[in-house]
Amino acid sequence: MEVLTDKNIKAFLEEAPLYVWYEFKAPVSTRSSLWINAIDSFCEICKTIRPFHDMRSRGGGAGMVVKALSTGESYFEFTCVSCRKQRHEYLVEQVVNEETIKFQKYGQLPRKHLERDKVLQKFFSEDSENYEKAVVCLSHGYGIGAFVYLRRIIENNIYKLLDLVLEDATSSEPNEAIIASLSDLRTESPMSEKIKVANNALPSYLKPDGLNPLGRLYQVLSEGVHNLSDEECLRRANIVKECLKYLVSELSSRKENRAKFKSMIGEL
Repeated sequence: MEVLTDKNIKAFLEEAPLYVWYEFKAPVSTRSSLWINAIDSFCEICKTIRPFHDMRSRGGGAGMVVKALSTGESYFEFTCVSCRKQRHEYLVEQVVNEETIKFQKYGQLPRKHLERDKVLQKFFSEDSENYEKAVVCLSHGYGIGAFVYLRRIIENNIYKLLDLVLEDATSSEPNEAIIASLSDLRTESPMSEKIKVANNALPSYLKPDGLNPLGRLYQVLSEGVHNLSDEECLRRANIVKECLKYLVSELSSRKENRAKFKSMIGEL
């Protein structure tokens, strides 16, 4: 467990979904509050990420007794330093004891900007409803919901993904073993066998440090959610999202680059 720092609080305010608890070791020097001076966030007026500072007058406080942080609620208010018009507010509940400090957001204005990966959004355009639901669940920390929607997306689009891998495999240096493995993944067979085959169905450049995203995706399809906690489902859902993002972005960029290169060669 990490010791609570201003950096932890900043990341929490910037990234944490509502109603998810975060716990840290209490720092050696007693904090009087969770207050920090600045965060970075999306400004709806500037239409980009901007620094936001707490511009409220805090007073001198000379001669006043500084109380230690206690269990209760905290309020944060930050204003965009560029336009000075956009304001972000957060309500946080904290539970404090001698050893740990635990807190969660229970209010946020404006609503958190939901970031959508443009490559995935395009690739799953025919499954946009499930993709949007997955994005919302991930943003709000609904682990079971996010995991279920991402599994549904994989089930609906696994052959489309395999076609993208196969096209790349046949367009570069054809590898008969990889092509055969990709064909085997389309056959009716137990999921345990598909997981093994998937580990051989990708070229090495799509397996960073030997890790196989396609095998992991097939493994996710075989896993149930009935015995997993919401936190574990959220963790796995984020891993699935990153696996999909890596595979689709790598394959899509190679496809586009090949098409551009072929066009340029044709114009010589």
